[in-house]
Amino acid sequence: MIYLAVYYAVINIYLLVLMGIDKRRAVLKKYRIKESTLFTVSALGGGLGGLLGMRFFRHKTKKLKFHILFWFFLIVHMAFILFIIYNIYGLTH
Repeated sequence: MIYLAVYYAVINIYLLVLMGIDKRRAVLKKYRIKESTLFTVSALGGGLGGLLGMRFFRHKTKKLKFHILFWFFLIVHMAFILFIIYNIYGLTH
């Protein structure tokens, strides 16, 4: 279980950092990080990091697809974590 927690911490911090880097590059009019890269990292479990990046860096806030996909992937991974917890610890209703 600790590995799962570490994985999610790392992937979310990674997407948060990517959002900060992309925002900085946007301001400096430099080469940007592909949207598909941001979405892929979100799909791998970084939805919360993406949402926090939007908030902290005020980045991609006007793009509805970022709001939708980051929230979607966050909810999917939260459901996955709950599924794992319930199955490992045998918790029932």
